[in-house]
Amino acid sequence: MKRLLAACFGLLMLARCGSEPGRLPVYHDEPRVRGSVCRVEHVAAYPAVALRLFLWFAGVREAVPVSHGIDLYRISYWSMVDGRSMLLSGLMVLPESGPLRGTVLYMHGTNVDRRRSVSNPSFEEGVLVSGVFAGGGYLHLAPDLLGLGISKGVQPYFYNPGTIDQTLDFLRAAQTVSKDLGRRWNADIYITGFSQGGHASAVIQHALEGLGNPSWHVIAGAGIAGPYDVADIALPLAMTGAASGDSLYLTNLALCYSTYYRQPLESVLKPERAAKAGILLDGDHADDLAKSLPTNPRELFTPEFLTAFDRKQPHWFLNAARENEAYAWAPKAPFRAYYGDKDVDVAPENAKFFVREALSRGGHVEAVSVGPEDHNGTAYHSIPRIRRWFDDLSAPSNASH
Repeated sequence: MKRLLAACFGLLMLARCGSEPGRLPVYHDEPRVRGSVCRVEHVAAYPAVALRLFLWFAGVREAVPVSHGIDLYRISYWSMVDGRSMLLSGLMVLPESGPLRGTVLYMHGTNVDRRRSVSNPSFEEGVLVSGVFAGGGYLHLAPDLLGLGISKGVQPYFYNPGTIDQTLDFLRAAQTVSKDLGRRWNADIYITGFSQGGHASAVIQHALEGLGNPSWHVIAGAGIAGPYDVADIALPLAMTGAASGDSLYLTNLALCYSTYYRQPLESVLKPERAAKAGILLDGDHADDLAKSLPTNPRELFTPEFLTAFDRKQPHWFLNAARENEAYAWAPKAPFRAYYGDKDVDVAPENAKFFVREALSRGGHVEAVSVGPEDHNGTAYHSIPRIRRWFDDLSAPSNASH
């Protein structure tokens, strides 16, 4: 990936100097109500030819028709976190012209580096992914969520209530900005996301289908390498240290659940680990975090927690993980769970288990293997397929309204 980024750097710098849009709408900071817009910034513009080159250099060889140049905007908007108004950010990407084919909501993967926030915009999940969808005529939306972008705080990492609230508030803000930029809102919502975002995709589709809001009509969802069962599949696998990122995943999860369930972090992590977790995971110390974590994730935890985990005894942390599953529901709109057969970060069993559970409840869901791919490879092979699937569903002959 480093070589790919270096190869694209020159093109990236040239392309992002695209023409500025017309005068941007100005918003007032009050009232600080959920979903209200504080500010919108134009952060980049890329012609279609540059997007096609980026995808080629990044190794996306599967056919992805990119016919539109794109404009990228960072939206700063108000949400509510633990009863307090918080200013958050997200990425909105518009095709340069024409009616919007639909609205794609993309949920990002695990990230502890503010510099790689999707609204910055990061190259992989900011530019490449939005190029695939907005370059095909869709409005593309990607919330940073708390702790990334312009905000500081503990991420809602596999914490469903925070993920839902902050994402729905971003949808409200994006509707306002899209209208104020003169682009008619398309209520057909297509949801996708990678890893943490695969889990979030299922959670968000479940929430939107329960609301029945005509402005947010879910057409389809697609999770990529999503750990849908946090407690009984994802957590035990991460405890083995099979993936290089397992200690990071688990530290982030412990900090999140300690914060939002108001439990002492020292009841899960060893005192020396707990004392540093908040600083290392503040979004500005990603390099220090990578150097400080053990190869064996079990070294993070207290003996008391390890005993409860090994013996399957009750523990608040394990209970919290179970409360934030993403599988116990029946999708009304079709949902596809994409997975790679060689993924050691998120086991393929996550997708298969989710599908079994959802089907048993009468859900419209299927598991889709992309072949012998690792975690990141699963994303690169899934996203073009998802784009083609969304295209098929958005074709005029398939339109439902």
